[in-house]
Amino acid sequence: MKKIIPAVLLAVILFGCAGKKAEKKALRDSLMEIHEKVMAVDEQATNNHMKLDTLLKQGNVTNKDSATTLSKNLSNAEEAMESWMNHYEEKKGWSDDEAISYLRAQRKLMLAIDSQLNKAVNESSLYLKQNKK
Repeated sequence: MKKIIPAVLLAVILFGCAGKKAEKKALRDSLMEIHEKVMAVDEQATNNHMKLDTLLKQGNVTNKDSATTLSKNLSNAEEAMESWMNHYEEKKGWSDDEAISYLRAQRKLMLAIDSQLNKAVNESSLYLKQNKK
């Protein structure tokens, strides 16, 4: 019996470590998948932002306040993405628990940026479509 307890304890520890490594990998993969999706939307945000700024400079807008607000929303969303990319860093010396906690927080932040960016792109695309000349 005394020999079984350490063997069971070792098995639990090893299984726990493997589970955390798998969770860490799954979180990182999920985060990077969201990041790639957001990067594609960010490209559309940049295009819409340039179009809105051109219209504003030329004075070819029906509602200048709306165009200005939409341009600022796009800027804020693009800045949020840029800030995330500049601050994202997984440290080599982190424990699995620290890495999992960090990746969960980063995933949550990336999902918020995704929502912010999609909203800004959708609203600006609608405005640009309605104000096409």
